[in-house]
Amino acid sequence: MNLGFISLPVGPLILFASVIVALVAGRFAARRRRDGEAAAANIDQSIFNTLIVGLIVARLVFVGRYLPGYEGSIGKMLDFRDRGFDLFAGAAAGACVVAWIMLRRRALRKPLFVAVAAGVATWSVASAAAQFAQAPQTVPQVSVIDSSGQPRPLARNDGKPLVVNLWATWCPPCQAEMPVLAQAQAANGRVDVVFVNQGEARATVDDYLDSRGIHIANSMLDPNLAVARAVDAAGFPTTLFYDARGRLVARHLGPFSRATFEAALEQFYPADSAQKQEAAR
Repeated sequence: MNLGFISLPVGPLILFASVIVALVAGRFAARRRRDGEAAAANIDQSIFNTLIVGLIVARLVFVGRYLPGYEGSIGKMLDFRDRGFDLFAGAAAGACVVAWIMLRRRALRKPLFVAVAAGVATWSVASAAAQFAQAPQTVPQVSVIDSSGQPRPLARNDGKPLVVNLWATWCPPCQAEMPVLAQAQAANGRVDVVFVNQGEARATVDDYLDSRGIHIANSMLDPNLAVARAVDAAGFPTTLFYDARGRLVARHLGPFSRATFEAALEQFYPADSAQKQEAAR
């Protein structure tokens, strides 16, 4: 079930495809000029510069917004594998780079415009298609095993949003994010966070948590991978976000950092985040 290192989230794949399309379109437009090869090389450099500046700014803005989540660790701030980026800041920075290049290099205006338009169109269409392809889903009607060894429904029906984390003790990304999610669970009483171990025995799970000093509530077992099959999980960890009515809001493949999990809660449950901030004042 776990595809491990070949399981990739959709967002980065769409970005990669969009960059490839932009490069191809820009090169095609540039080669129609007299200095085709030189112009094509300049287009490549311009696209990469735009991408790099956009990603750096997107990362810096995200880190700035969720600075406490990185606990003063430069290593965590630089570790972009948590996919913590501010989309709007990155897009604005990229647009500024494109505008600057167009102002200074008139010969590149048309091919660069073609490249950017093709890349943005690809990203927009692919993102919309990925969203449309996800049929409305609700919490799977399956049973999991609680800490006392009794079966119980995965759906809690207590009027709270539900976050379901599918994990395993042998999964390195799961190990990396477990302390983060345990801390978030303790700090977010308005959201149910349920940990559903995939395919392992209670003794294995408890020994793992005890050996690392991790304390979590709602530790469930799914010995037959029923939840993973029901939600078509491509790999572990997979985290599913449901609203208070049990409707799937979003799914996330890969580990969270403290900052990116806080950002996800704010994005998917804005009302609960607002109430939490108000209570903290």
